[in-house]
Amino acid sequence: MNNPKIIKYFIIIILFISGFLVAKSFYQPKERNVAEDSVILIEQIKTVSKLITVEAYYNELYTYKDYYKFDWTPFQKKAIIRVKAKVLAGYDLGELKFETDIKNKTIHLKNMPKPTILSMDHDLDYYDINQGVFNKFNAADYNKMNHKAKQLIYQKAMESYLLVEAAKKGMEMIKSMQQMAKNLGWQVKIDHT
Repeated sequence: MNNPKIIKYFIIIILFISGFLVAKSFYQPKERNVAEDSVILIEQIKTVSKLITVEAYYNELYTYKDYYKFDWTPFQKKAIIRVKAKVLAGYDLGELKFETDIKNKTIHLKNMPKPTILSMDHDLDYYDINQGVFNKFNAADYNKMNHKAKQLIYQKAMESYLLVEAAKKGMEMIKSMQQMAKNLGWQVKIDHT
């Protein structure tokens, strides 16, 4: 290994490999360190008597825009949000009362509720979030957009045929109950008082 040519090639190879390893460490994407923690507390448990008769799925694009005095890019913030929601409609049977008349083989249903929206579950996907130099999004803005998106879905559900469809399905279920009771020699009556 006293040959200067071999030593020169050996040094060039070592420098090349070292340079390659150093360059690779700079251009390699860095791993992100993420720390997550959660505490789950049960706030309240209560029994419910709800009858879901229909569910609807909504997909809505919602545009949020906020600006100070002038509608110019440095003073405005804007977001386009896709809202995907599932709305469940039916009956809250918490106030429904049953009375049984064994002598006449009759079941009386009292305080029959009207159909209503029982629950809404929604997800937001934020698209095209643009912030101005003097107007940035903060946590309150995201909460406001979330609340407004939920209101929009609720409004669309109330304007649609959802509750009419829930009422139809509810009547079909009552007719089925009446038919089953009739097969057993009983009758089901709805008292509208």
